[in-house]
Amino acid sequence: MVVLNTLVRSQLKARRMSSSYEIDITNRQSEFPIPDQLFHQAVQAVFSGEGFPRGEVGIAVVDNAEIHEFNVRFLQHDYPTDVITFPMDQAEDFLSGEIMLSAQYAAEEAKQHAWTIEKEMTLYVVHGCLHLAGYDDHEDHDRAEMRRLEQHYLRQLGIEYDGQAAASGIPNQGAL
Repeated sequence: MVVLNTLVRSQLKARRMSSSYEIDITNRQSEFPIPDQLFHQAVQAVFSGEGFPRGEVGIAVVDNAEIHEFNVRFLQHDYPTDVITFPMDQAEDFLSGEIMLSAQYAAEEAKQHAWTIEKEMTLYVVHGCLHLAGYDDHEDHDRAEMRRLEQHYLRQLGIEYDGQAAASGIPNQGAL
């Protein structure tokens, strides 16, 4: 039995090594559909582009009430926001964390900026991944670099972005 368990463990480890990214998407709201495939592509583009060949990320899609609650609890900001990131582990070649984004907030912003909610939510995933990779947007020059990178990664996904949607509009998006 020990030999079998060792064999199973080594096969699982090999499978984990060959699949570079583990991405878990949880939809905790029912108002809007979520673009799972686009989220997967966004995580892979940012993580690999930033030099992390392996990673794990959980993405929770919530409503404004839930993200507001987390924003108060973890960042002491008493308002709903677009995206909050929770970094967990970062090594030379591995990155992990959680991204929470509000679909309701994305819908409001998408309408204001005349593009789709799917694109807006994907922007939030890219933005969250950049926070997990170590970028912040506390200072103007840091924010400008994040906008440039958001445009770069969204373009890779076939999404044109002018830097004006929500993830660029509110300073200090909440990377913990």
